[in-house]
Amino acid sequence: MKRNILKFFLFLLLPAAHLWSQSFSDIVTLIREGQREKAKKVLLQWEKGQEASENILFLHGLLSLQGDSAVYYYEQLLKQYPDSKFTDDALLRLAEMKYALGLYKTAQNQFQRILTEHPQSSLRQTCHYWIGLCFQAMGKADSAVLQFQTTINDFASTNLSKLAQERLALLQMEESPDSKESSNEPSIRYAVQVGAFTNQTNALLRKSFFESKGYQVDLRTKIKKDEVLYLVWVGSFTTREEARQFGENLKKRYDVKYSLVSE
Repeated sequence: MKRNILKFFLFLLLPAAHLWSQSFSDIVTLIREGQREKAKKVLLQWEKGQEASENILFLHGLLSLQGDSAVYYYEQLLKQYPDSKFTDDALLRLAEMKYALGLYKTAQNQFQRILTEHPQSSLRQTCHYWIGLCFQAMGKADSAVLQFQTTINDFASTNLSKLAQERLALLQMEESPDSKESSNEPSIRYAVQVGAFTNQTNALLRKSFFESKGYQVDLRTKIKKDEVLYLVWVGSFTTREEARQFGENLKKRYDVKYSLVSE
């Protein structure tokens, strides 16, 4: 009799567990597709009557547009669930935010921590690539080259390998005497603006996102009605049409609004 009752309760729990897992994957899919508002609604509905869990904290972190809010959720996740399946992912996102704030040495150390403490993590290639970005930002070209080469050699045929190859090409161009001579020639340059923020942290996060994808990104400022706006510019083009085509490509790939700017 007791065995039958136990089987009955297990039967009731199985569908709930299935729905829990399904809801999590559904929300992650919506976030990846850029449907953030729909993902928020699903999450709010899903977590009603549920206790805070590592899944919920992680999803709130993913959905947080404010940097401080995202940091709070990831830090709570690491504090409450130190052995979570999301530990390496949360550490990675916190390190990315350190990079966005210009704390390149701190970010580099945190990416290195993931490699040391989580040697089997699927994020190893991402860490090597970001460490390369950190070294490049700190002006340590040789160290950056080593990290990008590791990204290419140890993880062939991946998107990050292609981005690392582009980074290496940019570093080689910067070292080329011809590029230094041509950079002195004045000309009109066009770029694609992918954000204008009143919050500097949000602008830096947007900047680091596109940098992580291998793009050349500049952060500019503009005063409008006594308010400072932080502008995120991607790319550098000699013609307006080149910039427009590039902007359309960004729009399709990342579902981001853009405008054309020049200087």
